[in-house]
Amino acid sequence: MSALREAEETYRRMAYDTFAQDLKMGFNLGFCRTFAVPEIARVLAATGRMTQHTRVRAKATGAMMYGLFEHGLDSEQGAGTIAALDRLHAPFAIGDDAFRYVLACFDLAPMSWCAAHAWRAPTDAERTASHTFYLGLADRLGIPEVPATWREFETWMRTYERAHFAATPQGRELWQATRGMLADRVPRVPRVLGPLAGAAADSLFDDRARDAFSARRPPALVRGATRAALRARAWRGRRTRAREAL
Repeated sequence: MSALREAEETYRRMAYDTFAQDLKMGFNLGFCRTFAVPEIARVLAATGRMTQHTRVRAKATGAMMYGLFEHGLDSEQGAGTIAALDRLHAPFAIGDDAFRYVLACFDLAPMSWCAAHAWRAPTDAERTASHTFYLGLADRLGIPEVPATWREFETWMRTYERAHFAATPQGRELWQATRGMLADRVPRVPRVLGPLAGAAADSLFDDRARDAFSARRPPALVRGATRAALRARAWRGRRTRAREAL
């Protein structure tokens, strides 16, 4: 079996079993993180889909990605999805670095979320499987010069963010359209915080990203309640997995 096929099998287990809910949350966070890059925010805001039909657009993106996870990059369904992605991006003048950054957000943000908040952290082998999958996707989409390892990609991503994150009206508009939906997807946190759930969503990002979204740093009470809810969720996940292993 090729390295890509093995990586796809490992990634499929993560997406549908090991980290099923956490991977989805990480994808949402990764996608939102792209709003902090002016070049990307302008394109997303210009179409109007993310601001006017936020949930529909998010669901469509998720369906395309999960179709790739389920069927594989070189399946008939995978080839159709990749062709659709090419058509979707063709009308826009987007630089290779911006495409690489979007790829980094889909590859690395879910793994970072799982490391911080899932019932256990991903192993190096699982992180490598993720990166191998996205290297394969980059190759099929014609995205050049993606770093060969996930650690190198993380370094590239941090450098890119320092150089390119900036506040824009489009980034703010996209985040305001999305933050409520994101808060709804953090299990139990909205119920804990009620009307402050939007601020809980803000607390899921670092200061650099919040500044680019023109979002305020949430109050300490909100940050603490969010962390506590996520720790409790991870603890419940560990207990559930331990019982299933008996």
